[in-house]
Amino acid sequence: AVAGTGGPGPHARRPCRLHVPRLETGRMQDQASLVAVLNSTWFASGLEPGIQTRLAELSRTFTAEPGEELFREGDESEVLGVVIKGRVALRTHVAERGDLTLLTVEPGDIYLWSALVPPYRATSTAVAIETLEAITFEGPALRAALREDAALAQALYPRVLVAVERRLNATRVQLLELFAA
Repeated sequence: AVAGTGGPGPHARRPCRLHVPRLETGRMQDQASLVAVLNSTWFASGLEPGIQTRLAELSRTFTAEPGEELFREGDESEVLGVVIKGRVALRTHVAERGDLTLLTVEPGDIYLWSALVPPYRATSTAVAIETLEAITFEGPALRAALREDAALAQALYPRVLVAVERRLNATRVQLLELFAA
C-alpha cells in the first residue's frame, strides 16, 4: 500500500478498467463492420480475410470520453486495444516531475500490448485525450486463440512487435529530450 493512503501501491495487481469493455450497440457491432474497421488500421490491414474474421469474432467495441483514465501503470492488462478514432496519452509518473506523457497513441495503433506478455501488467497509465472509439480483445481469449491457431499467431505477433518497436523508439526519443532539458 502507498503510505498514508491505505490504497494499493503502483504495482498492486488490480484489474484493468478495460477488462470489461463497454459495448456499443451501434454500427460497429456486426462482424462485417468490425472487419472493415479493423482493415482500415495499419495494425490489421492486409491480413488474410480469415484472420480478420477471426479477430472480429474476438473483438468488442469500446468508447471513452476525453480525460477518462483507461488504465493505470501496474494494473492487470487483460485487454489489447486498437484505436479507431481519437487519441490516447500514455503517461508515466516521474519523481519530482509528476506525470509525463511518453507517447500519444493515434488511430490504427494498439495499446495494452502487455495483455499478451506475462505478467500481463500495464506499463503506463492511459488517458483518452479525445473522444475514443476502439476495438478491444479480451486478453485471455486472444491468448488462447493465438495458442490454438498458428496462422493467427503468425499474422498477429509480427504486427504487435512492430507496435512495441515503435513504442520503444518513441520512448527513447522522449527520454533523450527529458534528460537534455
